[in-house]
Amino acid sequence: MTSITVVTPWFEHRELEKDYWDAMKAADAKVLIVDNGSEPPLPNGIRLDYNSGFAPACNIGLELAQTDAVLFLNNDISLERPDWLTSIVEALEPGVLVGADLRWDDHGDVGGEKMPYLDGWCVAGMKEDLVDIGGWDEEYEEPSYFGDNDLSLRARADGMVLREAKVGLFHKLNITAGDGLANYDVTMRNKERYMARAKDLLGVAA
Repeated sequence: MTSITVVTPWFEHRELEKDYWDAMKAADAKVLIVDNGSEPPLPNGIRLDYNSGFAPACNIGLELAQTDAVLFLNNDISLERPDWLTSIVEALEPGVLVGADLRWDDHGDVGGEKMPYLDGWCVAGMKEDLVDIGGWDEEYEEPSYFGDNDLSLRARADGMVLREAKVGLFHKLNITAGDGLANYDVTMRNKERYMARAKDLLGVAA
């Protein structure tokens, strides 16, 4: 059976711990928390002295994981079914990215063309594949909007398949991302980076 590590970047928001760890314990999951400098330090994390951001923390977890596969999972989740991790593992195989939500919405469009992507709150792959495509792009500004679009785009350009697996987790949505209006300029710059990447990799007119 495929072995998997759950990698979760974490900064502050200690109120999320109980629901998160209830889900991990229910699945008997191997977990690697990357603590982005929380105060006080998280009791179960690999601590950084600063807030590296989402993508760098994911990449640190990817590098440190010693399993066949890695699941990048947000901390703002709660348990709905104890077998939630099984559905991810069963859908995984080389050449496939698996996530809880495969989207075809306007958020990923480039030049009017639909660009499917796996929502980054819950996305997994074989470690070797994730390393081969370069992990998460750390040049996206926080809170790393469009980073998941970029990861999915590079996976597809490398011949990988995006696959949805419904998991028994509830995503609380944007608890840790901050004010959407305050992030508008960052979002627009990230979108420009993503659209340029799509043009470079797939020849799509941005």
